[in-house]
Amino acid sequence: MRLAVKFKKGVPVRFVSHLDVQRLFHRAFRRAKLPLAYSQGFNPHPLVSFAAALSVGMTSDGEYLDVILTEGMTPEEFRSRLDPVLPEGVEIVSVMDLGESKKSLTSAMRTASYTANVLFDADVSQEAVSSAITGLLSGEIVVMKKTKGGIKPTDIRPMVIELDLVSLAERNAVFKLKGVLSAEGGLNPDMLLAELYKKLGVSGASEVNRDEIEMDIDSLLA
Repeated sequence: MRLAVKFKKGVPVRFVSHLDVQRLFHRAFRRAKLPLAYSQGFNPHPLVSFAAALSVGMTSDGEYLDVILTEGMTPEEFRSRLDPVLPEGVEIVSVMDLGESKKSLTSAMRTASYTANVLFDADVSQEAVSSAITGLLSGEIVVMKKTKGGIKPTDIRPMVIELDLVSLAERNAVFKLKGVLSAEGGLNPDMLLAELYKKLGVSGASEVNRDEIEMDIDSLLA
């Protein structure tokens, strides 16, 4: 059977890399004595996959992985066995039975939403920020981005769905961002914020949380 697991990655593990998060779960699965299915071949590994990598330094309320088991188990039992062996900062939100679905979680991704807490290095007004957002979104947003063909100028504007200022107090601002996230790639919030800083003529330091990945779960079950 196959289970989809939604989990949080909190502040205590924000600087743990994606590869180390994978290892973390592999160890937790073993400690929980879950009946994992393994790949065939010279170097068998657990059949566990993640929907999307999260940038180092970011936190998240909605990451996804799927795991294949060799024995039947309810989502409730799976969670009750896994919860006690997870480290501080990693929390299971929900577990869903995907049956025998063979479709990847990556194929079901549609968008991702983020909250960014930004500290500017100089005073900015709400009017200036609003104007900068309007200007930024009014045309192409070309950044130097790593692609399969190397580092190339890329227009990320088509990946941006929303960029809104939620609050601004002195130099502290909160933004809501939403962007495309699919198997082909997705919006990098840090890149978008960097371009906003340029528009404003200031620098900023951000703490970004991925609030949710919009998944078309029905497509996995069809």
